[in-house]
Amino acid sequence: MKLLFQGTAAAEGIPALFCDCDYCHYTRKMGGRFIRSRAGALLDETLKLDFGPDSFMQMINSGTDYMKIHSVLITHSHEDHLDINDLSYRRDGFAVFAGSDPRMTVYGNETVGAFVEAMPGTHTDFKRVTPFNTVSIEGYDVTPLEAVHCIDLNGSRWKVMFGEKEYSRTEEALFYLIEKDGRRILYAHDTDEFTPRDMEFLKSKRCDLISLDCTNACKQYDYVGHMGYADNLRMREKLIENGTADTKTVFVANHFSHNGFVMDKTLEELLPGFVIAYDGLEIEV
Repeated sequence: MKLLFQGTAAAEGIPALFCDCDYCHYTRKMGGRFIRSRAGALLDETLKLDFGPDSFMQMINSGTDYMKIHSVLITHSHEDHLDINDLSYRRDGFAVFAGSDPRMTVYGNETVGAFVEAMPGTHTDFKRVTPFNTVSIEGYDVTPLEAVHCIDLNGSRWKVMFGEKEYSRTEEALFYLIEKDGRRILYAHDTDEFTPRDMEFLKSKRCDLISLDCTNACKQYDYVGHMGYADNLRMREKLIENGTADTKTVFVANHFSHNGFVMDKTLEELLPGFVIAYDGLEIEV
């Protein structure tokens, strides 16, 4: 399997849209790999992982033909992962469909489904997926897992365990385990450290590539919902102990916020053995 990291930033992008911080000034000056669009990926030019607001630019940069993409996996409905406006341009008058109707199916949670189903005439179907229930998509076995994200302190029906505490979520945020021909990729964005149910499901399911949320990058914050370098290091040890990874597993840090970077340290130093994702990175396992 070949995973293309089309975008590797959190919601604001890097440099952020409206920011005067030192790191954003630095990235504007440096350009190249320091410029990061909002997170999204493409597996084997077949499965699109998230469809954020930079999907058009990523299509141009990677030479991807979205007309050939028939399956999109959405982690949750936040705007940097689901740009419903761009998806709505699949309707007649904005798009021309040659030959037979090329249906696209969007997979995701109930909240994602409400957005997708509210845009009729786009030649787009929706299929709800739920944690730990594997579905077959174009020859891949895809299992959603429960993400520690979309935390709602006011309470809601979507509950999730983090550590020894139960949290409520505004929606049933997901991340994905994808399997084909004996290979496994775990694409874990946006989430904090994994829940006990996630770890139990992943037990002894060795992955060839694991991409971990690293929104906080070099810094540590108290909020629940994202990881930084120290969390990534802990998760690697936990996953190895769990039998989900070993010394041959490729670990990737991905989904970065400009707020998490500092000028006097690099993620390469803080995350030895990790690949630091950048826009356009391609890894085959």
